[in-house]
Amino acid sequence: MLRRIRRSGALLSALFTLLLALALLFAAALVGVVLSYQGEDIAFGPGGVWFGRRPDAAAGLVALSAFSPAQRLVGAGALLLLVAPAAYIFLRLRLLFGLYARGVVFAPRNAHCLKHVGLGLIAYAVAPFCANRIALLAGVANDPTWFHLSEIQAAVLGALVFVVADVMRCAHEIEAERDGFV
Repeated sequence: MLRRIRRSGALLSALFTLLLALALLFAAALVGVVLSYQGEDIAFGPGGVWFGRRPDAAAGLVALSAFSPAQRLVGAGALLLLVAPAAYIFLRLRLLFGLYARGVVFAPRNAHCLKHVGLGLIAYAVAPFCANRIALLAGVANDPTWFHLSEIQAAVLGALVFVVADVMRCAHEIEAERDGFV
């Protein structure tokens, strides 16, 4: 059984390492584009960043080239705020499954990693609101559709994962206490 956990833990740790690397590359590419692109084929508007032919001003889309350097910097920060929770979740899952790969299954470190996954999910749920407010204050965009069911789902899942982590920590303490009485 432990061998199977180690094997699947190693596989999943590698998967989350790849996902973390892709999230970081995606974030770097987005920031690079937002800060340096000068054409008309990328725009900000309701729903976020748009790629394609000339932006439709009637739809609330504004070409990226129309924004000042300060607005671009704020927009890049808002985009990073959206990607950061996903990258953090991938990092913590990578660490958790790395523990499993080493045969560490019911230890306080596992519960700690899982608790941080829950916190990351809650941050993932809150990030669109924060990014929207930052972009709105900078005059970059006004996105009335920032709130989605997926944010509620992420917050609920984050809270559940947080509680499961506490249950795992308590179970480890009970097991350690029981082993101490022998």
